[in-house]
Amino acid sequence: MASYSKEEQETTLVFDNSTGKWNVYSTVPKHIRKLSNLCELITLDNEDGRPTAVKGVLEEKQVSMKQLRIFTEEQKEQAAKRLAKAREKQIK
Repeated sequence: MASYSKEEQETTLVFDNSTGKWNVYSTVPKHIRKLSNLCELITLDNEDGRPTAVKGVLEEKQVSMKQLRIFTEEQKEQAAKRLAKAREKQIK
């Protein structure tokens, strides 16, 4: 089968609380490459020998839901100053 169009590409993660595992399905090439390093994947569809749709199972701790912190420009400047100051101390 042909590759999936951008509009058709998706990655889904479904957590099964009774087993403590994540069931994953993906048609996004970037995600497929990353997932192949994390777990054994079953190829559901391929094109020219490369998988275009896969499914697999991840352990609970392999998935993280960290909150992304967004900094203001002022916070970035303050952090840069602190880092520069710390580096100066290391050099001396």
